[in-house]
Amino acid sequence: MRKNSLSHAFSYVSSGVQLACATTILLVPHYAFAQDNVTLYGLIDEFAQYVNTGNGYTAALGSSGQWGSRFGLKGSEDIGGGQKVIFNLENGFNPNDGTLAESNSMFNRQAWVGLSGSWGQVRAGRQNSPLFYDQSGQDAFGGVTQASGMDNLTTFAYRTSNTVSYMSPEVGGFQAGVYIGLGDAGGFQSAGSSKQFDVTYEHGPFAAFVAGQWLKNANATTTDHTIMAGLSYAIGKATVYGGYSAVKWDDIDIDARVYGLSAKYQFNATNSLALGYAILRDRTSQDNNADQVGLLYEYDLSKRTNFYGALSFLRNRNEASYTLAGAANPGLPLAYPGADARGVQVGIVHRF
Repeated sequence: MRKNSLSHAFSYVSSGVQLACATTILLVPHYAFAQDNVTLYGLIDEFAQYVNTGNGYTAALGSSGQWGSRFGLKGSEDIGGGQKVIFNLENGFNPNDGTLAESNSMFNRQAWVGLSGSWGQVRAGRQNSPLFYDQSGQDAFGGVTQASGMDNLTTFAYRTSNTVSYMSPEVGGFQAGVYIGLGDAGGFQSAGSSKQFDVTYEHGPFAAFVAGQWLKNANATTTDHTIMAGLSYAIGKATVYGGYSAVKWDDIDIDARVYGLSAKYQFNATNSLALGYAILRDRTSQDNNADQVGLLYEYDLSKRTNFYGALSFLRNRNEASYTLAGAANPGLPLAYPGADARGVQVGIVHRF
């Protein structure tokens, strides 16, 4: 009788353990996927180029010609009342050799966390500059590929660390952002500290923006700055762009104004052609002027894959040393200061 009682008790306990285990198994996925939305994403950009930088033509493979090759994680969690916790971790890499875009950096492009709601967004961490986001609005090339003179001739910091930002919601077509960077060692005036802003407007066929960046150098002795503005107007299948940049970076002895005019024609849903011209006027005593003409063709093979081809000629004057660069590619170095750069670039972009 006692043996049966123990047997029944053991069966009862065993059933309880099984029930607890089953409950745990059911609950674990719930907690593991409690995050509302976590996305692994990325982009691979690989290109071939044939470029003359002053000492004959050179063939080479490269990456990040139209868009910076990257992989990342982004996500959000709904915390109620229309509020969300948001984050983004993103790193650049070189698909031609598999190396990181920046050594000793796990997430060199973005690493921030923030809050969002109907009132806008607040972010804290390493972030893209508002100039980085807005540059696509100043020329028909989207501010990328070797064809973009506005990109090749304008100097600014693409992203800053230790930065807190606020981005407003869109109101009547207007949207604004304010970014404050606390520097490498903290403080509003320390090395690497920054102040940035942008205001954008979009209504119907018209769009415009103005953005600014002030960045303390590595010794906190000077403040380098760039002001950037652009506008565009769509007329049927064509869009016309105007761009302007004022650049003053004492660290690298640049004080210049850049002006650009370009146009893009969308033949159909998959084919487009862009043509543009940009000119840099050096305001120092050296007269290191430069200008560039560029042509860009794009073909969308699918929703996630596109081909691009760029044809460019960049003319440097005196000691000017601007190169045919790309989205996250410095371009081949000049043979000597003042050399012209010309060439063709053909690439493929795949998003995942």
